[in-house]
Amino acid sequence: MNNLKERNPVPNGIQTSSEDPTGFIYPTYRAAPAETQEDSSSEKSSHQGVAYVSSSVGGSVSTLSFEETRASNRLSPLTRRGGGIRNRVRGFSRASRRNLLRRLASINRRAFRDFKGRIIFVTLTHPRKYPEDPEVCKNHLKSLRKRLQREFEPFAAFWRLGIQKRGAWHFHSLLFVGPSFGSIGELRRFIISSSWYEVTGKVSEGHLRAGTRVEAVRRWKQATTYVERYMAKPEEFPEGLQTGRIWGIWNEELLPVRWETVEVSLRDAFRIRRIYRRPAERKGSASLRRITVFVRHENVLRLLEFLGYQLE
Repeated sequence: MNNLKERNPVPNGIQTSSEDPTGFIYPTYRAAPAETQEDSSSEKSSHQGVAYVSSSVGGSVSTLSFEETRASNRLSPLTRRGGGIRNRVRGFSRASRRNLLRRLASINRRAFRDFKGRIIFVTLTHPRKYPEDPEVCKNHLKSLRKRLQREFEPFAAFWRLGIQKRGAWHFHSLLFVGPSFGSIGELRRFIISSSWYEVTGKVSEGHLRAGTRVEAVRRWKQATTYVERYMAKPEEFPEGLQTGRIWGIWNEELLPVRWETVEVSLRDAFRIRRIYRRPAERKGSASLRRITVFVRHENVLRLLEFLGYQLE
């Protein structure tokens, strides 16, 4: 946990100003709902004198917590890991969508770019005669992943199961690969020429040519737009169908993700919470114990400096 020391008191002009730093919220994720947890207790009844601000280094997600928290380097502080009994998955819930976007937003974009990593869109569709069982289709995806790692090298990826109007299952995926992974042309030929066609059963030669789409991502904004438009879009599945997991991450440990958590006074925490409420679209007087919003890491640091803190 990083230590923050308060500077000299913030000048009165800043303390009394109703204005906050401009350009604070990360606009790409405005459509994603923020995550909040309410507490019926009032601010005055808090038994501790500090709160905690966590932010993904080089990423675009931050959490304010009035409870001591230890942020994982791979997950947001609010993500539950293991334990308990989970209900059977029947579709793409709002919580799942929020979690997917948070995972993507936690990636250190600069570190990945400095590593000369590349991002690739891959869309996979099933042929005219397709399996109705989504688990069979996900096994096809697993088989393709194994082939890719044998042919190239291990890579990280986000994947999402969707359904077309004709009822066929398909996949959207976002691959994060290293500089030695191979060219986009080599990957495209490997997937299109035979791999996906073979793992889905060689149903038709037409599917050999039209069942895939492989494209390079030039800018990070392209990746977030693709995820919001295709991977994180709300989607209805056939009533009563149990799909199992419909999204996931492969080799998450290969992604550059690191969280920093800093300690702030309660007075400043209440100011930060007021700012975070805006993208969370929360109103009223109910107390929030934790709130997560999409905001650039450098803007979180700028906000803390605005409130009179500095990194040691």
